Amino acid sequence: MPGASCFGPAYEYAMILDTNLRKRKIRDRVPMTFVTSEPYIGHLGLGGVGDSKGLLESELRQRHIKWITNAKTTRVEDGKMFVEEVDDQGNVVKAHELEFKFNMMLPAFKRVDAVANVEGLCNPRGFVIVDEHQRSPKYPNIYSAGVCIAIPPVEPTPVPTGAPKTGYMIESIVTAIAHNIRDELAGKEPTHKGTWAAICLADMGDTGAAFVAIPQIPPRNVTWAKEGKWVHLAKIAFEKYFIRKMKKGTSEPLYEKVVLKALGIERLKD
Repeated sequence: MPGASCFGPAYEYAMILDTNLRKRKIRDRVPMTFVTSEPYIGHLGLGGVGDSKGLLESELRQRHIKWITNAKTTRVEDGKMFVEEVDDQGNVVKAHELEFKFNMMLPAFKRVDAVANVEGLCNPRGFVIVDEHQRSPKYPNIYSAGVCIAIPPVEPTPVPTGAPKTGYMIESIVTAIAHNIRDELAGKEPTHKGTWAAICLADMGDTGAAFVAIPQIPPRNVTWAKEGKWVHLAKIAFEKYFIRKMKKGTSEPLYEKVVLKALGIERLKD
């Protein structure tokens, strides 16, 4: 089960599958291997969040899920996956031939040609280059948010491992853009910047892990990671809450803003 660009969901898929198999009492018939480009388990494309390394390694061990890090998938055939494991210098140290009956792969995000082909708008990978106000340096009338923006990796890794774009981080970016467009319409220069705070609830089927990183890219003001069954319940509750507030057309209710601010989590920088 390789994770390539969206590391949180990759861990979730593996552990939720493990939980489901155990509930059906057939886990003993299904060996599992987690394959990732990360230099270590729990890197998450963020250089780790708190003790995410120890926390996620412990979960994988308890669930008897093997793992291969610093991995490159070279090809996939019917029932077989071929993976190269590299050292810290990027040299191949082991070639793996993994047989499977079920496989899930999260490939690296792909460019959109219609956007990537605009001269000066994107980096070589096709992601939109933005300044601190989320605006294109070359085309000031273009703002960009979400997965399509260019974010440099938090640190060099033997196998390219990009930084993820998490939900609350994107909400922070969109909030900054909305305020900046309003300022431009009023004849002012954009001044608002998103905090790029990351809040992640990773569901593991019967338990879960919660991560908070402010900002998402280190060095950080806040780094926090916890594990427990409460995260699984919180994820279910949050899903229902989020859908409800979107249906009501309120992206940030006052009570949510107050609670998050009390925890030191805000969408915009002061």
